[in-house]
Amino acid sequence: MKTLFQSLLQAMFLVGLLVATLIWLAARPTDVMTDLQLTTEHLQNQVMNQLTTNDATFDLPYKTRRIGRQLSAEARTSAVKAMGAVLRAYVKSADFRSRYDQQMRDRYHVSDAQTKEAEQTEKTTMNDVQAIANQQIAQTSTVFTQMPPATLAMMLQQQMLQFQQQMATASAPEKAALARDLAVLRQLQPMASSKPAEFKTQYLAFMNRYMAQQMNKGLENEEENLADNKAKAADYRTRLAEYNANAKPETAIKKRLQAFITLAESVDFDAKVVPQGSKMEFVRADYRSQSDEWKLMYRIGREPVLAARDVARTWLSELK
Repeated sequence: MKTLFQSLLQAMFLVGLLVATLIWLAARPTDVMTDLQLTTEHLQNQVMNQLTTNDATFDLPYKTRRIGRQLSAEARTSAVKAMGAVLRAYVKSADFRSRYDQQMRDRYHVSDAQTKEAEQTEKTTMNDVQAIANQQIAQTSTVFTQMPPATLAMMLQQQMLQFQQQMATASAPEKAALARDLAVLRQLQPMASSKPAEFKTQYLAFMNRYMAQQMNKGLENEEENLADNKAKAADYRTRLAEYNANAKPETAIKKRLQAFITLAESVDFDAKVVPQGSKMEFVRADYRSQSDEWKLMYRIGREPVLAARDVARTWLSELK
């Protein structure tokens, strides 16, 4: 069963009021946290979870709940005011901003490396892809030109074996093309020993034609790959825009503080209730349909809730 103090904390967390961890100060707020037996690490994790997710659950340790049962309304009000004095400290710390930024990056799946990759993809055209392919062919052709005929003859022999293996699983059109290439190589093979210079010239010409053909086939696939990568880059840009819109924690803090203030000021603490079965129900029908958070604040009471509202107002005014 929740204590009223736990309920107040949860109500505040539901709209993100407690969006920072407590830093030990040489003042009464330190004693409040000590009295409640709340650790910095526990509150850090709870606060970060509340600010960066839609989870409205705020878990207090059993010891804290037990202590909370003993607090009077005046003590709860004092605790809220004391905690409000230190809640803003953590959002200015490097630790909070680093953790918040990482949470946002994880949520939207963005990173500096992905941003650079997306930028490069957006700038890349098929002309760029073809230029790279042409450069690779030119470099390969240069390497072949520097090889002696004997080395090229061994390469030809290996190439013939590869063509024969590929024909076993090739489609009919591919098999016909391989057969034509294989026939050319068979004609060139004897020249490696009888006319090595001419063999080299003709084999290099064959290789240049073959590499150009393979490049053209590859470019068809590359065009499809580039289109797919550009679509992924566009999707990444959408996520990056969402990340940038939420990168500053102040944006979320302002929104949640205002939501808390609006909700707190809408509560009618003088509302009448009457017994209905085992529960108490509001006399007014429209109050009975209010949100759980509204009803929770009503049960907590005017003083603690308005104290929390004042904390939120001050904080919000400093952020504007």
